[in-house]
Amino acid sequence: MWIERWQHLIKRLKWQGAYVHPIEIRAVATEHDLQQVEARLGVQIPNEFRHLLLNCSQQVTIYWSLPDEAILPTELLDTPSGDFGWSLNDLDFPYFGGDDELHEQQYLQFFTAGNGDALLLKLEDESIWYWSHEEDEFNLLALSFPAYVDIATTLGCIGVDCGQHQQFCSGEGLDVNLTRSQIWLTWLEQYLSSNLQQAKSSLESLLHYVSMHGVRETSIQEAFWQFDKVRIYEALQQRVEQAQTSAQQKAWGEVLVTVCADEAERWVKELWQGNAELPAWLRDYLTAHCLPVDEGLALILQDIEKDNMDAYTALHRLRHFQHPNIITWMKPYVAFPIDGWDSLLAVSQSSAGTLFEWLDGSEVERLTAIRAVCYMMQQGITPTTMINEEEWRSLLAYWMEHEVLRKNKQLFSQVLNGLENWILKCYMLQRRE
Repeated sequence: MWIERWQHLIKRLKWQGAYVHPIEIRAVATEHDLQQVEARLGVQIPNEFRHLLLNCSQQVTIYWSLPDEAILPTELLDTPSGDFGWSLNDLDFPYFGGDDELHEQQYLQFFTAGNGDALLLKLEDESIWYWSHEEDEFNLLALSFPAYVDIATTLGCIGVDCGQHQQFCSGEGLDVNLTRSQIWLTWLEQYLSSNLQQAKSSLESLLHYVSMHGVRETSIQEAFWQFDKVRIYEALQQRVEQAQTSAQQKAWGEVLVTVCADEAERWVKELWQGNAELPAWLRDYLTAHCLPVDEGLALILQDIEKDNMDAYTALHRLRHFQHPNIITWMKPYVAFPIDGWDSLLAVSQSSAGTLFEWLDGSEVERLTAIRAVCYMMQQGITPTTMINEEEWRSLLAYWMEHEVLRKNKQLFSQVLNGLENWILKCYMLQRRE
């Protein structure tokens, strides 16, 4: 029954667009397999876990995560994800650090979280515990292995690290009857059973669907076409203003700028008059997407220049524009350390000529540009114009030879080695456009 539930859950999650790692359910263990592990450990595997290994699977691995756009109920302390399983071959005594060997022999570790925390089976009574390696704390999850598997499965094969499961725990371990657990299970079932075609029946149902799936898919954007744009804007403005967390503000802001940016223009201008209690980062984001570029950029640049300039402020406030005018503005401000300036240069629609000019400029411009180019290559970003390969190779080779610091030489070498593929990608993209 568990295997069927796991497979059904993963199938439904994948259908809804969640990230799903291929589920792994290996064959059951043999008695010989168990005896080999027991000989290695020097203890007998507890009965209930032994029965599970012999009759269900010797190794289970389940992992899934929700789309970044999903808006979760505010009652949840962390975004749930799935990270669940066990492994006979990896079964071992835990290491708690120090000289606590006697304590370690009281447990068997059957699963390790991505953050290094562990799930433990207590040999004395077969209860299941979570151990946090940073706080060195133990938390009871279930009184038996079957109980743990059943409750964790009901909760969607809930993740191992503390941010995932602790919000669903009482003093007696994982508890599906907690209010927060019921809120999560209700949301999860709505997500798994959501259907775009049904959601089109009304604007409210469509917005509910979008709250779970975001609005990146073209089919979802097109679903808004049947509704009045003013009504859409008013509904989304209300959701942005009433959002209780920054994650919710970001999610609803992305929906608004995708489906009704023009209708929001007047409201966004009013935000600069101090008439709304929205965080500055959200106002900047809306400004970049809802106002004409020159107007929006001027508002933010004027605001930035009121305070002491630093690279990270410029990056976080201007990165949404992705406009070459930013490069002209930032050039007089660029200084060491260049962290932040390089990323801003990379995302600001640089032409090949501009990048070459910076590479051939002052030391701070050169190192900013070479790091920006490395970032662009890694992220698949290309310049807006074609690269003169001969000029670039000559300049890159010169600085690879004459840079003093080894780490800088390596940057120029890295770009030289990737230049041919980058030029090809640039050519293919421009040809497609």
